[in-house]
Amino acid sequence: MSKRTLPLLVLSLALGLPGAASASIQHFGTVSDGSDSPSPKATLHKAEAAFAGRGRSVELTPLLKELAVKLPALQGSDRTRARRLLARPTQGETAANESGYSVPEQPPVCSPHFCIHYVATTADAPPSRAYVDQMSGVFENVYNIENGQLGWKAPKSDGSKGCPGAQAFCMNKTDVYIKDIGGQGIYGYSAPDPNQGRSLTQYAYLVMDNDYSAAQFSKYGGDALPPMEVTAAHEYNHVLQFGYDVAQDTWMFESTAVWMEDKVYTDVNDYLQYLTPWARMSFIPLTTFNAQRSDDPSNVKVYGDTVWNRWLDTKYGQDLPRVAWEHSLTTRPKSFAPGAYDQALAAHGSSFYSAFTQFAADTAEWRDANSPFAEGNTFPDMERVREGSNGRLIHLKADVGGAGGRLDHTTFGLVDVTPTPAPRLKVVLNSPRGVETAVALVGREGDQFTGTSTSAITRMPKGGPGSVTLPDTGRFTRITAVLINGDGRTTGRFSRSLQDWEWIGDGAKVTARISTDFKPPSIRKRSPGAGRRGVARKPSIRINFSEPMMNVGTRTIVLVGPHRKKVRAKVKLTSGRKLVVKPRKRLKAGTRYTIRISRDVEDLGANQLSTGARTWSFRTAR
Repeated sequence: MSKRTLPLLVLSLALGLPGAASASIQHFGTVSDGSDSPSPKATLHKAEAAFAGRGRSVELTPLLKELAVKLPALQGSDRTRARRLLARPTQGETAANESGYSVPEQPPVCSPHFCIHYVATTADAPPSRAYVDQMSGVFENVYNIENGQLGWKAPKSDGSKGCPGAQAFCMNKTDVYIKDIGGQGIYGYSAPDPNQGRSLTQYAYLVMDNDYSAAQFSKYGGDALPPMEVTAAHEYNHVLQFGYDVAQDTWMFESTAVWMEDKVYTDVNDYLQYLTPWARMSFIPLTTFNAQRSDDPSNVKVYGDTVWNRWLDTKYGQDLPRVAWEHSLTTRPKSFAPGAYDQALAAHGSSFYSAFTQFAADTAEWRDANSPFAEGNTFPDMERVREGSNGRLIHLKADVGGAGGRLDHTTFGLVDVTPTPAPRLKVVLNSPRGVETAVALVGREGDQFTGTSTSAITRMPKGGPGSVTLPDTGRFTRITAVLINGDGRTTGRFSRSLQDWEWIGDGAKVTARISTDFKPPSIRKRSPGAGRRGVARKPSIRINFSEPMMNVGTRTIVLVGPHRKKVRAKVKLTSGRKLVVKPRKRLKAGTRYTIRISRDVEDLGANQLSTGARTWSFRTAR
């Protein structure tokens, strides 16, 4: 698989500012964006490695999900091996050294919705029958909350699978197999059964550890119940997800399942382990998952993405993640997570883009007293942007220099702003046309836990320049500029070389600066002037601005002739103030021409020319 390098936010104290001294642009790092969907054979090899203890535990369920989807594409011995990996761990169904029991299992312990399978001897045996009963009770509690209180539809029925002798007492129930998997670093996993064809809604089973011992799960102090509880909530949610859409994006699978852990067992808080790395990954897309590389540190991103669902829960209610799953197969293309969230948010008058951009802004002070993140005071502080050469924090100062770089889809950068006594501040962002971007300013009064924050955001759904103002800035202890690429759109194509969706918004070059300038610019001199007649047919049209201007080019400075036809011309700006427009061909004699200056042309404080100053006409000589 070819690699794609994500161009992260890069910074320069003079990047993109007219008339500023040149400065080198220093990157503070790059990461490789991995495949969300490796080839069928690669998925098979990864799953085999995971079962052999050579993979990381958090990857097993995503791998088995991918393997189930790609099983029809495998042939011969590859398909046989894949079926064995997906097979339930019952005696005789799997090959040696795979996941099967080595002795016959005991009669399963069945409750209204689950059957717990176990053996009485070998390393797979649980410590006691009481342990089995305890697990049965945990799963019924999980069902009552996920299916009952939260309204997720029941898992797709597997009929009599898992039933010894097809006995009625265990039919149409979710099967849970107890095995010694903790030694591989695996808490538990779920998998669709093989041989379900190409159906995107599939039934599945679960595997749980046989004792959650202190030796293998040391952070719980020898108490087997907490890891059992959150694993049951997480893996059972995957079973429910398989019933909605087995091919959905991995980040949506995992972020939802981790969110569900805390919805069912809110006191365990296992999800916090993912937030320290996540808080350093704002420049990595929300969607990133490398299914081919178990050692890719960015893989933890999808588990920390639980904060996205936690934020949605607070803002729009706990049904929102489920409703997104209900839309999973109605998006275009199918199984496209941003599209599923977009449809769910539409019922609330919002969209994926609108919600993500506000979410990004809200992370800047997610630990304070008015944070929209439940339990935000237990989160790590979000990482601010640092210089690549020396690791120092970047501080944007009002009216001095700026920052810039590239942001991929669903990423954002948080940049510290040096406090100032100015009565108000604005951040000015320039971004490419056609990319859904946004910019926010967030100010916090007081400390990170008892203080409160105020934020302002401007969205640019079509890209281009934009600015946002924060008033009364002298009251703030910390001010953060949030530069956001909120584009979650795809071309609809899946790249075979990248093994990922083709994203519309990747590689967006952005520049930003802080300004206290709120005075509009003006035109001090223009030649030819408004209404001038007898102008030479090959003129040099000159415009002198009162101050340096941004976003000047052939798209924003236009010479228009008869029938509103654009005249091809060279546009040159010197020192940010002096503009020359030269038509490439002689103009028509005795003809009226008009200069039009776009609203995008702004001074360094994002202030625009007055409406009357942006358009005037002259007439050429006969």
